Amino acid sequence: MKAWIAILVFYFGWNVGVDAQKFQVDTLFFNGSSEKFINFVFMGDGYTASEQDKFILDAQNIISYMFGQTPWNQYSNYFNAFAIQVISNESGAIHPNTAPDCNTAKVPVSNPDNYFKSSFDNGGIHRLIVPGNYSRVVQVLASNFPNYDQVIILVNSPYYGGSGGTYATLTTDKNSAEVAIHEIGHSFAKLTDEYWAGDIYAREGANMTKETDPDKVKWRNWMGNDGIGIYQHCCGDVASMWYRPHQNCKMRVLNTPFCNVCVETIIERIHVLVNPIVSYYPVGNFVKVEDSLQTYHLTELIKPKPNTLHIQWILDNEDIAKDTDSIVLDQKVLSFGKHNLTAIVTDTTHLLRVDGHSKTHFNTVTWEIEKTKTTGTIFNTRENTIGYELYPNPTSDFLNISISCQQPLEDVKIAIYTMDGRLMHAIEQNIGIVDKFERSVSIDALPVGNYILSIQVKNIMQSLPFQKY
Repeated sequence: MKAWIAILVFYFGWNVGVDAQKFQVDTLFFNGSSEKFINFVFMGDGYTASEQDKFILDAQNIISYMFGQTPWNQYSNYFNAFAIQVISNESGAIHPNTAPDCNTAKVPVSNPDNYFKSSFDNGGIHRLIVPGNYSRVVQVLASNFPNYDQVIILVNSPYYGGSGGTYATLTTDKNSAEVAIHEIGHSFAKLTDEYWAGDIYAREGANMTKETDPDKVKWRNWMGNDGIGIYQHCCGDVASMWYRPHQNCKMRVLNTPFCNVCVETIIERIHVLVNPIVSYYPVGNFVKVEDSLQTYHLTELIKPKPNTLHIQWILDNEDIAKDTDSIVLDQKVLSFGKHNLTAIVTDTTHLLRVDGHSKTHFNTVTWEIEKTKTTGTIFNTRENTIGYELYPNPTSDFLNISISCQQPLEDVKIAIYTMDGRLMHAIEQNIGIVDKFERSVSIDALPVGNYILSIQVKNIMQSLPFQKY
């Protein structure tokens, strides 16, 4: 389906301060705190008060189907799912025009009083169904479940349709579960269609590019594996300049699996949103007077299925243990003064082939230990997640840099180098970052070619390749 973009710009100007309403919220799938896990939130449209049981069943069927497929099944432990029982006055979706449908000869014109005014025929495309009252969508979320990560609007119509964009929207057609996964691919992971959706949807993305060099294409690490290649879009003109990684991916054809490139993109989005370290011990600041054995423990980790998390324990820059949730440290062996004990958690799944992934998406807990002669051993605990994004890539004029962190970062250096190590542009030197750093950098002065964006955070160096064309 098409990712619906233009309509979002139009609706953002609407007044969202009126008509807020409370609805019942049900739990469909639960792993833990909404603060720690990714929250999928279903909202029904065109379901009357007497059809709410049907809405819950429809949503449960989609979740069950979704978490049975790669990569959602491997990462199902990372998610919660909830359903907001939005009540419409009348059942169904709006059909402004009579149009052919995949399942019937004609779709009848109808104008039911559904809550979000979800309607077919957007942009002149019958199957493109979107909520017409965007302000109500915002109001219901704000009043009933503001801590969402991905919203799925389920429209009570038996006719085929859907859309991506900010909110994934779909109907209850027989293909609804497949459509849901496709549309969530747009909304959650920002994947593009791998069929030709139209010139206005063409853009550089994880699964769409103008690059044709196998050594430079963004999915180069997957080339030749499971059908991954560089395939031209159909239809000539603008389409002929764009390429996709696979011929038979779910972002092109329903009832097929995601290709390796799309699987990787979804997992990377999960890594951005979730810190797998849910809890640890010891926590906070405390003083231990006597010298003795002290246990340091990652008490709860969100683990993929099968577990592919790698744990590395570092004491004062020296590796002391790996792949264990806890260690016991003899405080007697510590010299007087300050020490740092860090647990670093990274995902080593074979579903990823990201260059330098262990330095791009990792999560840490650090215990700052100070041993004194008078008070004993003082502990101070801090956790951190650092994420990097670099887009568009390849690019011709501007490069957008995004660095996110849970705890403040100090002494961060950002620079652009050639592939052979020559400094081209020192963007930032010894800066501090609190929560998030975003910068759009002009690269007009750079010759066409391949470069490295270097991000150094104290003793950790991350190198992100990009191309200027």
